[in-house]
Amino acid sequence: MLTGGEAMKEVLPGLFQWRIVWPEVWSLESWWLRTEAGSVLIDPVEWSALQPIAEAGDVRAIVLTVGWHERSARLFAARTGAPIYLPAEDACMVEDLDRWEPYGDGDELPCGLRAVGVPGLTRGEQALLSPRHGGLLFVGDALGTTAKWAPGGIPLGGHPNGHPRPWESLSHLLDLDFESLLPGHGDPIVGGARETLREMMEERRSTSTGPPRVTWFPKDRAP
Repeated sequence: MLTGGEAMKEVLPGLFQWRIVWPEVWSLESWWLRTEAGSVLIDPVEWSALQPIAEAGDVRAIVLTVGWHERSARLFAARTGAPIYLPAEDACMVEDLDRWEPYGDGDELPCGLRAVGVPGLTRGEQALLSPRHGGLLFVGDALGTTAKWAPGGIPLGGHPNGHPRPWESLSHLLDLDFESLLPGHGDPIVGGARETLREMMEERRSTSTGPPRVTWFPKDRAP
């Protein structure tokens, strides 16, 4: 049960975050990125004080990074009239949606976003790269900064089940140009994020010493 949260705040010019708290588990981050071409919502969860989104009236897309993050996408789509984008390989995980636009690695999405595949926890998870502010990298589940992903005070970690050895499964992210990392769970890393990721991989920091422990949904599972 979601019982609390934090009001929307501007992390960087045109980049907004709000947080819902799942007690004794972790936080759920939602992102609103505004550009000259309109705006996108990334992994949004319903919360209070989101009137600025409605007032802006410029949402062009609701983008889910991973099948687990269906969250309140249908509600925001109904409010804004914007299409929902869902990783194609995660369509088998859908519970509440009846329509969406599938996307995958390398696809260009509205407002300058580019998809970068980070499969592991699911078949289809995608990071999203924006060129704004020197590069913004949105990562839903593969990386995080809250305790489950980054215990003991480390600044960043891979998902303990999907990416227990991120230097093996996520090293391609170092080929991207980005300054800030915006996770689906935990505080953003604003500035120096690529260097933080590089250090984590060089030092082989991990939340688990075993192989990935995931069971993917069957592809033929009915939505």
